Amino acid sequence: LHEHLQTHGVDYLQFSFRWMNNLLTREIPLPCTIRLWDTYLAESDGFATFQLYVCAAFLLHWRE
Repeated sequence: LHEHLQTHGVDYLQFSFRWMNNLLTREIPLPCTIRLWDTYLAESDGFATFQLYVCAAFLLHWRE
């Protein structure tokens, strides 16, 4: 995936900053966003760990 992004000149800041800054509100429907936020609040380190896994899942899903 890293090589693919480099080949196409995609900088990580082009998507990762927006993902972290907006907590994925622009990428998924509102009902899904609310479920994500519920998990962030329910887990003791929800944001620090869960957000990382969610973003990794997005990259794996869109790697093709």
